[in-house]
Amino acid sequence: MMKISNYNQLLAITTLLSGVIIFASLWHQYQKVEQLSRAHYESRLLVQTVNHTFTMSKLWLTTQDLLFSGRQTYLAKGIKDQSTQLKKILTSVEMKISNTDGKNLVHALIAAIQLNDDIVNMFSKISIQETRLWQTTVAESDKVTTKYVSDLELLSEQVFRENNALNKQAKVATDNFTTLVIFVVSLYLFFILIIVSFFSKYIVKPIENITALAQGPMEGEAIVEFRQRRAPTEVKELSSAIQKFTQHITIEKKKAEQERLNVIRANDKANIIMDTIPCAVMLVNEDGVIKECNTETEKLFLSNKADIIDKDVFYFVPALATLDGNFDSEIVIKNMEESLLSPRFENPHIEFSGRKIVIKCSVNYLITLNDINERKNDQKALSLLSEQLINAEKLASIGQLSAGIAHEINNPVGYIRSNLDVLNDYFKPLMTYIKLSHTELTLGSEESSAQTLYQQEDLAFILDDIEPLITSTLEGAARVSKIIKDLGNYTHIDDKLPEEISIDELIEKSLTLVANELKYKVEITKRLTANANVIGFPQKLLQVFINMLVNASHAIETKGSICISSRIVEQEINIRFEDDGSGISQDNLKNIFDPFFTTKPVGKGTGLGLHIVRSIIEDHHGHIDVSSKVGQGSQFDIYLPIHYMEIANKELKVNQIIS
Repeated sequence: MMKISNYNQLLAITTLLSGVIIFASLWHQYQKVEQLSRAHYESRLLVQTVNHTFTMSKLWLTTQDLLFSGRQTYLAKGIKDQSTQLKKILTSVEMKISNTDGKNLVHALIAAIQLNDDIVNMFSKISIQETRLWQTTVAESDKVTTKYVSDLELLSEQVFRENNALNKQAKVATDNFTTLVIFVVSLYLFFILIIVSFFSKYIVKPIENITALAQGPMEGEAIVEFRQRRAPTEVKELSSAIQKFTQHITIEKKKAEQERLNVIRANDKANIIMDTIPCAVMLVNEDGVIKECNTETEKLFLSNKADIIDKDVFYFVPALATLDGNFDSEIVIKNMEESLLSPRFENPHIEFSGRKIVIKCSVNYLITLNDINERKNDQKALSLLSEQLINAEKLASIGQLSAGIAHEINNPVGYIRSNLDVLNDYFKPLMTYIKLSHTELTLGSEESSAQTLYQQEDLAFILDDIEPLITSTLEGAARVSKIIKDLGNYTHIDDKLPEEISIDELIEKSLTLVANELKYKVEITKRLTANANVIGFPQKLLQVFINMLVNASHAIETKGSICISSRIVEQEINIRFEDDGSGISQDNLKNIFDPFFTTKPVGKGTGLGLHIVRSIIEDHHGHIDVSSKVGQGSQFDIYLPIHYMEIANKELKVNQIIS
């Protein structure tokens, strides 16, 4: 029979070899899964880049249409800048594409952009009288851009095909890896079960027999047989030794029990402060003096234990002191309270909890401290990422609305120009009439040439028509100014401090920015009766209203209506958006606020709009409710508190804590 040490060696070697084999097989399969996942991730990034190229191309082609339709040559520079951006994006796409066909398509797209730039440059130099040359140039540009759009669609299809293939491969590899893990773990557990059974039979069972015999009652001087035949050598020797000391077991048990009680009483204080706890632990007396601490406290305070003991706890944690410099026994017993270490520490953020305990009739406080600097840094990074996500969605909204805003600006600019042309025609006969009148007055002529001109040119009508023309021109200029001002306010980044906002005015601004998106198929009904202000960030709330209006417009396929209302409900402003569009199914309704969830076709939506809407509203301590029926429309209710001042006081509280 082998010794226990031989069993241990056998177990160690077997466990090591099986662990190495399991790890090697799992690691090999994991590398395959990781490689496919990385390729799939890069493919998804490429899909997003191609989608972005589509959006930029639409803006590029829209600008060219404006250039060619109105011969507005000042747009040539803007088209050139857009072409440069498109070429940079396509160059980055080329670097990510591995197949030759994709690279050829990218080369063709870049060449088409360059050729179109040459056509645009030539167009900007064509005189307005050269109509035939102008038409020829436009036709050439149409051929180039048509081929460009076709190639871009081919590239998009190819990228999507590769992404879907990689997605399937990654899913299959992941399923295989999961199956392998389950199989290997099951096999390993079965192997462990066999080893445990073996050890239980040949090592544990004999020892249990010895223990049972030793603890059993002894009748008189009867001899108990402790020897075990089927057991390792050490167990046999142990059973023989136990047999010799059977008569002394009872006495030794009593002594051991007494020693155990003595050890428990001697180590009461040591058991309170445990160095194994993964956070700083301090024992503080009722005066706030540190009496004991663990090793984590030394790491947190960057000091030796000797330099910590017998010092006031508020020397390290100022928040545990009252205003008069005494130990604050009330705040110390709070749970999971965030605070700061003294200013000399580079990483001051901590979280403390305290309990009042009594040791040997004296009051003490057990305080635990957790280093939360990493969590604070993660929160800052998350906040920055959230802000970047909101700004990215805002830029996406601007891209969607840009063509409509350009159209809204182009209309008033058109009739301003027309009015100025008419005023120019009115100006010439008026000047002639004024000069003739001046000459006749100077020479005292009796012939009234000025009167004849007055009647021939119908100056009475001209004088009556000038004022409406000027008024109309000023109204158009004011309309353009308002659109540009509202767009500037929307793209402006919010200040760090919140401000007072009129909700009704903000809704009007959002309607101005999305007017072209709505006016051709949506009838707007407004019932803005709130007439109240909230504290918050105007650009973020403006983004909320724009997203709600655009989503409602997209839900209406041909013709429909949107009703916007605001009212006071208790201490909140209720902003309601109702539409009679296609509605949302109950299965999708529970997921609409999830990030990247969208029911729109690929390339038509990011799935972030409603998620960002809810995040912004919750940042303003509000909430949003939704109800919808398929085929009948949807209703979104936003609730914002009127008198909630915590947002405005947040910056002040932070400054007070730091000071």
